[in-house]
Amino acid sequence: MSGEQEQPGISRRELLGAIGRAAALTVVLPPFLRGSLAGEASPAAAGATGMAGAAGAAGGAGAAGGAGTASPLQVVAGPDRVVVKAGTSPGRTWLNAWAGYGEPPWRREPWKPAPPDVPGRSGPAPKVRWSKESGPGDVAFADPASLVTTATFEKPGAYVLQLVADNGESRVTSAFHLTVEGPPPPDALEPVTTLGYRIDGPIWGRTSKALMVTWIPQCVAQLERTDLTRGAGGIDNFLEAAKALRGEPHAKHKGYVFSNAFVHNTVEAMCVALVVDPGGDQEIAAAQAGMRATLERWIPVILAARESDGYLHTAYTLRDRTKWRERWTAEGRGNHEGYVGGYFIDAAIAHHTMTKGADRRLYDAARELADCWDAHIGAPPKQEWFDGHQAMEMALIRLGRHVDEVEGQGQGERYFRLARFLLDCRGTRRDGFEYDQSHVPVVQQYEAVGHAVRAAYEYAAMTDVALKTRDADYLSAVRSLWKNIVERKYYVTGGIGSGETSEGFGPEYSLPNDGYCESCSSCAEIFFQARMNRLYQDARAADLLEDALYNALLGSIDLQARHYYYDNPPDANVPRYIWHDCPCCVGNIPRTILSLPTWTYARARDGLYVNLFVGGTVRVEDVAGTAVQLVQETEYPWNGKVRIRVTPESARDFAVHIRIPDRTPSGLYRATPSSAGTVRILVNGRSVRPPVERGYAVVARRWSAGDTIDVLLPMRVQRLHPDPRIRQLSGRVALKYGPLLYNIESQDHDIAQALDRRARLYTEWRPDFLGGVTVIRGRFANGAPLLAIPNFARYNRAAGTEFPREPDRPADGSPAKPFAPTSIVWLREV
Repeated sequence: MSGEQEQPGISRRELLGAIGRAAALTVVLPPFLRGSLAGEASPAAAGATGMAGAAGAAGGAGAAGGAGTASPLQVVAGPDRVVVKAGTSPGRTWLNAWAGYGEPPWRREPWKPAPPDVPGRSGPAPKVRWSKESGPGDVAFADPASLVTTATFEKPGAYVLQLVADNGESRVTSAFHLTVEGPPPPDALEPVTTLGYRIDGPIWGRTSKALMVTWIPQCVAQLERTDLTRGAGGIDNFLEAAKALRGEPHAKHKGYVFSNAFVHNTVEAMCVALVVDPGGDQEIAAAQAGMRATLERWIPVILAARESDGYLHTAYTLRDRTKWRERWTAEGRGNHEGYVGGYFIDAAIAHHTMTKGADRRLYDAARELADCWDAHIGAPPKQEWFDGHQAMEMALIRLGRHVDEVEGQGQGERYFRLARFLLDCRGTRRDGFEYDQSHVPVVQQYEAVGHAVRAAYEYAAMTDVALKTRDADYLSAVRSLWKNIVERKYYVTGGIGSGETSEGFGPEYSLPNDGYCESCSSCAEIFFQARMNRLYQDARAADLLEDALYNALLGSIDLQARHYYYDNPPDANVPRYIWHDCPCCVGNIPRTILSLPTWTYARARDGLYVNLFVGGTVRVEDVAGTAVQLVQETEYPWNGKVRIRVTPESARDFAVHIRIPDRTPSGLYRATPSSAGTVRILVNGRSVRPPVERGYAVVARRWSAGDTIDVLLPMRVQRLHPDPRIRQLSGRVALKYGPLLYNIESQDHDIAQALDRRARLYTEWRPDFLGGVTVIRGRFANGAPLLAIPNFARYNRAAGTEFPREPDRPADGSPAKPFAPTSIVWLREV
């Protein structure tokens, strides 16, 4: 066009960066402070909008306005993604772009009305056109002139797609990167059920005992209290719901609409703890006896709170009927019906497994609850619906698998169908939000946005669907979401959720050190990574799981398991606490950690996968037609020596796949020196050089009782440097030893000191310090001594508190300034 104004446009990444800079100026109030009355708009869905690609203060950055337009024309095409091409069918991706003036339309907070239109943000209607900028093959656009369309690909490889918007006065472009790849291996790995195991490693043996002896009993005591003024709503809600169902006088529902979840998670944690072999430890045995007594006390109370058709949600039974009239309504998505229902199903499966099927009380109730949902939700004449907080989807798929094992193959299929239906209902309406991942259909979600726990729960359930169906659209979505988290939004500790949206993901490459990283999101991240590991049989997902487990999740509780963190950022500035206004993590943490065998091992058609190096004993059923006992003897992560005793009940040919750790599984961080690979592997004392496939050393042979594998992993101090696009970490360095991140703390030295990039760093074992840890020693650039401690052991030399310590609000009413950090991961480097 003669005389047209060619403009560079603004990439989605640049737009999100601008949004993030604006978001950093905004204080986001966590949802647990916004109210908790069942049936109101804010009680449970409370949270702020996802900023990524939807809201913001981009304002026109990157494009100059054309003549006659009050605001510049902008276009956003992204985000970057992966397309999985399965079989002979072409690979497909969904394109959801935006072109307009001023700010892109933002996904508002669910409890707030849409903002009014801003005058002047208009101009001539632009015409748009999709095209391939680069790539190895042709790209077919269903409608190249539409913002919302699809593109298909025949050839694998790296592509760049471009969207041009032209209003006759100005022309802007936006492009994004896309990779077309093949499907995952045809045979997925199977999870190893947590049943009858021992943990005796130096970290996990101590931690599991502390959780069983101290933490779980403390949670039980709190949930049985009736005098809590903060974080209330335990077993008393079930007692009152039962009264209401009997027509007796009863009290109102206490606490959050989702408070049943705290009880259900704790029931599951007790059931998982009860399959641990105490190994003669009298304290563990006594704690387990107490848990059995608690279950016998609680189970009748929980079951008595069920509605006549099996529906269970005490906030519904005790509801204000003028505000909450019916179940499963669009306006009631914030009532967490699926969130608490899903957790109940999880607890029931754990209980049924723990009792080896002898006690069916919770299992039968869980099936009745799932059948109740299935009777009402589904294709016409049933209703469409989805919950604002995902948990039911994962639980239903888990239930379906469990029912197949117990009742016979195919008996659990309806629960899988219901789970997928709930997922597929998301994003089909115009009133969705990035906050709860209902902005577009799940198969069109390629960027991690919104509330981090909800998101990772959804992504884990989507991976379950991909595992079962190999649906190409689901595969493309979960692969894209996984890469988006790992390469753009992943904390070095393994945490997720920067908190720049309410408890959620922020813009790409925005990872502030005081970010949110809710402990429940670390559990959710572990669930997601474990499923991606099973889907792709790739050690990188297990590397990421290990990061989250050793740093983010282990670091959420103190060494005595008496206090914890709800929000768990890299920089710590307050002690841990016993309880919280929203104690959703208190049962989630132990149920996740005590499921260690599930994260440590996986079963394949050709053998076993060893994902973690954890001292202990586990029995794995049906490996090449026999049961196999695995015993790990190791002091990992304090050193890299691991012995694995492989004892099949009868001699069999199979492979043991041993993860070879990659200490920098996220491209956001570069580690020096390298600590990848192994020093050596011995089988029955003889050196072997097994092939390495997808990050695993594959030791295949005929195994007999008494066979051993000795693995020596390299362990050295590493410096981690961040991607320069993470502006919050400019000029910083982190220290790592094996899987462990390290902190420096103000009670040891001035944490503002800088580390010389050439300074010598070395490790030292301190058996009498913080329960026995390896520390990193060295000197700062000014010659002062440096002491770094494992991130999980940070802030353990200060007394815990009952509730989070909060800064005093100034007398003039201005916002309180947060406490300065006193324990940090990222050091200045010169």
